[in-house]
Amino acid sequence: MFDRVTVLETIDSAFDRQRVCAACGAPTVLRTEGNVVLLECSELGAAGILSRIGGFLMPHTQHVVIDLSEAIAA
Repeated sequence: MFDRVTVLETIDSAFDRQRVCAACGAPTVLRTEGNVVLLECSELGAAGILSRIGGFLMPHTQHVVIDLSEAIAA
């Protein structure tokens, strides 16, 4: 299990390494989903046919930073 300092350092480090989406250059955001912290493109949920086609051809940044349920850090 991680302590709070380790969790915060891991999250800060992941955010510092990738502040913008590799596909579109939009800022990345941190989001939680249960016990999982994700780093993803802020435009990931954008509507519109062009956004969906672009997202299919060049996937937006989205990866697990830390999974507290499994005690796994990226």
